[in-house]
Amino acid sequence: MRQWLGRALLPTIAWLGCQDEARPPPATDPVPGPPEQGSLVEPDPAPSLDTISPCGAATAKLEFVRPNLYFAIDASGSMTERIPRGDAANYEPGTAPYSRYAALALAIEALLARVGHRVNYGATLFPREADSCDEGEEIRALAPGDDVSFAVSGELGPKLQSFMFYVRRRAPDGGTPVTLALRALAPPLGAAGPNTYLFLVTDGGPNCRPELACGLETCMPNLERLRISDDLVCDDRINCCDESLFGPINCLDADGSLEAVEDLAAAGVKTIVIGMPGSEAYADVLDRLAVAGGAARADTPRFYQVADADALLATVSALGLTVAMSCTIQLTEPPPDPTLVNLFFDGQVVPNDPVDGWTFADESTVRVQGAACALLEGGQVLQADVVAGCPIVIR
Repeated sequence: MRQWLGRALLPTIAWLGCQDEARPPPATDPVPGPPEQGSLVEPDPAPSLDTISPCGAATAKLEFVRPNLYFAIDASGSMTERIPRGDAANYEPGTAPYSRYAALALAIEALLARVGHRVNYGATLFPREADSCDEGEEIRALAPGDDVSFAVSGELGPKLQSFMFYVRRRAPDGGTPVTLALRALAPPLGAAGPNTYLFLVTDGGPNCRPELACGLETCMPNLERLRISDDLVCDDRINCCDESLFGPINCLDADGSLEAVEDLAAAGVKTIVIGMPGSEAYADVLDRLAVAGGAARADTPRFYQVADADALLATVSALGLTVAMSCTIQLTEPPPDPTLVNLFFDGQVVPNDPVDGWTFADESTVRVQGAACALLEGGQVLQADVVAGCPIVIR
């Protein structure tokens, strides 16, 4: 259900919503202000590879190309709606998020707490504020996360704490201006380099294009069968996107959003589309966006559809791990001597082996294979390092 940006009937709709006793109370800020960078006690650093390698101080980590992970987050009014919790046992009583937006914030935090040190990440919340239809607000430009020592200790680093503060302080409201948000992101993300992924997470269809006009078949209040009153429903008898009702700003913007995703793809950015509860009526549009984005599922639906908070957490985690923990590690430059290179998983050497270890795909690319690749893709490796200065350990 949308936060309808109506005309004359908008006050009536708002009044009806406020009388729903089942509706949750407004969310409040979970923290009083952004964390101070110098107020945190840093944990003990992660073990140094120099203490593990037989070559000691002769070793040096080789720099790798960081994947870029960017979140385009739907912060429209419908994101305050409740989300089913799911059946996972990891929720303590009373701690499960009640809203779609809160569940998404939890999923993003869990992912970045594990892989933030391996990627550049950033996010835009759209729209910018209540009752608006704009490109949204970038709360973090693409930048590296915290040091791996925070992930090792199981604590949130200062960069992630600050990022999550700005995510959680938003009170979702307004429409769903997907086209405007993605158009604004195309230039910076297109210039970010290879391995750039945009996570588009929404609970509905794109709208917020007042220049559009539409019939019943693409009017979002009609698609969702919005009940205006006991005697008036947005069904086949009335076009609720007429100027006298909610207006064309609530027309489904399928073509504009598709064009925006195609422009991102042309710039080398892959778009991963995640549909939350509430997006069921827009499965066809989200499928088209997923295919155009170059990261669609092989099966139907082509986008990643989640039914509850547990599924959202698992989906965001799995997709993020796939991006951050790829079995292909691209180095920024070739090692000085390829015979003096080793791969370490969490400080333990991985033998050079074309079946269950690693090999060079080319002079600047390490390819992990077999059981070692399964460990990476399964999220069982916290830190992978390519280290030069010691003879290759061969299985």
